[in-house]
Amino acid sequence: MENQEQSTNKEPNVKFKIRINKKGPYLVSGGVPLSEQIIGTDAEGYSCEWLQGKESPLKENYALCRCGASHNKPFCDGTHIKAKFNGTETASREPYLEQAERISGPELELTDFKELCAIARFCERAGGIWDLV
Repeated sequence: MENQEQSTNKEPNVKFKIRINKKGPYLVSGGVPLSEQIIGTDAEGYSCEWLQGKESPLKENYALCRCGASHNKPFCDGTHIKAKFNGTETASREPYLEQAERISGPELELTDFKELCAIARFCERAGGIWDLV
């Protein structure tokens, strides 16, 4: 199968679609709004909220970079061809709890799977969630 599709219907007559091109970008259609989200910090420098960043003009279709090498991110500029991007990798089907490290405290148990971390730093407050457990 060359492409995989995921559709979301927020309104009965509106179809948003994301096609995953095995050797290239995410192909987004249906007039999906596209904007950047920025991590807001408090006076101590800790992440505390998401702020609205740059908004892209609304388009019916987008080709979004998946290889990480585009010079026009988040949009694809074709660099994946030169970079010989291999987009055939797949995520593990193993359940999260079987992959996560368990950190037990006196009253709580934290599960942490670093490979899924978004690097948003919300967990670093007060010395880090790992120490707070």
